Amino acid sequence: MRQGDQGVRLEPLLEAISAFLDDQRDVIECIRRDLVRGLKQPGSGRHGLTATQVLRSLVLMRLKNWDYRELRERIADGLTLRQFTDFYCARSRNTMPSSAASSV
Repeated sequence: MRQGDQGVRLEPLLEAISAFLDDQRDVIECIRRDLVRGLKQPGSGRHGLTATQVLRSLVLMRLKNWDYRELRERIADGLTLRQFTDFYCARSRNTMPSSAASSV
């Protein structure tokens, strides 16, 4: 069970999914390998999303039936969703230009 320093609790369904995902180290490693595949120097440059953040964001997106814009806005607005997706109290980055986000 993940719980942030602020004493915020996840809703029961997200808490159960979070506990399940915590045990899926092999899946997370496969996602990490996919994210760095084809990169010439994966250890250099800007740090992007972690494999865990990608997986948890995708699960949340599919669970709530949100598009990418809705997902970004909800994670940015919600402490519990940042906790679930491993962004915690960090502001979620808008890595998509506004013109690209409007076409999603």
